[in-house]
Amino acid sequence: MQQQARPLHRSSAANIQALQETFSDNASFVTRDLSCRTGPDRAAFAYLDVLVDEKLLHQNVIRKMNEDLELPYDQFDLKVLGSLYSAGKVEVIDDWSAVPEFLYQAGAVLFVDGHPCVYGILMPGYDTRSIGEPKIEVNVRGPRDSFIEDHDKNLSMIYRRLKTSDLKSLSYIIGTQSRTKVTLLYMEGKMDRELAAKLRRKLADFQCDVLLANTQIEELIQDSAYSPFPQIANTERPDRVVTSLSRGKAVILTDGTPIALIAPTTFFEMLHPSEDMYERFHFANFIRIIRTITLFISLFGPSLYIALTTFHLEMIPTPLMMAFLTSKAGIPFPTFVEALIMETAFEILREASLRLPKVVGQSVSIVGALIIGEAAVQSGIVSRPVVIVVAMTGISSFTIPSFGTALSIRLLRFPLMLLASYAGVLGMALGFLVLLLHLCSLHSIGVPYLNPISADGWKKTLQNYVRLPARLRNGTGSREPDYDKNIP
Repeated sequence: MQQQARPLHRSSAANIQALQETFSDNASFVTRDLSCRTGPDRAAFAYLDVLVDEKLLHQNVIRKMNEDLELPYDQFDLKVLGSLYSAGKVEVIDDWSAVPEFLYQAGAVLFVDGHPCVYGILMPGYDTRSIGEPKIEVNVRGPRDSFIEDHDKNLSMIYRRLKTSDLKSLSYIIGTQSRTKVTLLYMEGKMDRELAAKLRRKLADFQCDVLLANTQIEELIQDSAYSPFPQIANTERPDRVVTSLSRGKAVILTDGTPIALIAPTTFFEMLHPSEDMYERFHFANFIRIIRTITLFISLFGPSLYIALTTFHLEMIPTPLMMAFLTSKAGIPFPTFVEALIMETAFEILREASLRLPKVVGQSVSIVGALIIGEAAVQSGIVSRPVVIVVAMTGISSFTIPSFGTALSIRLLRFPLMLLASYAGVLGMALGFLVLLLHLCSLHSIGVPYLNPISADGWKKTLQNYVRLPARLRNGTGSREPDYDKNIP
């Protein structure tokens, strides 16, 4: 039920007194009276000094207004408001509940006697981070700008690339205490109307006390909260956002967060970063093949080694089997415990490298891995093949473009190792079957997570992963179906 609007008083003194009661015990709340030399107070400013650029407000607005205070009463309002409008975009507010919210948005409000409304102007004075290069999604030939914590600047980077009226933008204020601005973007005519309506309803109904990051929104709109796989893509690149919008997806921007959410998304989109668009189709297809191979190595590498050396030695060539058995001699632990020790040590080093300062983080992780690996082998705790397998597995996980998907693979690696230690290749097969069934059951905002694998045949499915030359994509001949266009 919508709350009834509360009108403002015609007396500026009464409005300011009520506002002072709202911001009681708040040292940041400031009022500045515009005193007329020939009569009573007729106008006053109110703002939060920690959010507003006071120097700009005084120079461009208050000082200019004070020069006109000797005007006759009938010309005073017109001149004062004219000075305010010349300083920037002015918002007229006639609802009392909207005044504190406007102040929290780095605005200053002007109360004028006899006016049942206030005049607000935005003058943010806090510093924001400048636009820089992407830190996570780094590429070679693509654009170098990335999102920052400033919501308006993030929107400007999108509008600069998409100059069309089909781009729709809906704003929401989420958080009863944080009052965080959230924007939903989508292209009319490209995104399915039911999906857009579903996202609008979820954002409109979302309630919380404090919205700190868009991960809270991600947990709200995803279909399966217990799945380890991310069902909402995230990116820090404006060019990827524009590409997603043009392909019928929705984008969610949150104030204070340099990451945008993209929905719906599929599993295979996580394996195709925006860099593929800027490379020639030969190299892009080659990298996609390498990426698929490293995905399976990252998921099944340690478990396959455990299964072969524990239950299926006959499947290993004799010279290689002898090398494994020789290195295994004198090791007090079974292969599963060896792999578990090294995988845990590798995860600890990887987490430590993220938490340490950037100057020493990389060196500590590399030196620590070499020292721990060599010390473990020399002391007879683990064998050399296990160290090699774990190192190959860790390196392969770095090739997965999506950080959330890489985390899921790292997590699922341990139960697969456990299944391989109990049932060998059969346990791995059962684990892979359960994983595949889980992926088939997932949906992202109603879209199957394993799209575009469908009943259209293997040729149509293959075309969704192979990047064709630009002549076939955009010119004459058959058009390449993009892997993420198969949404309702």
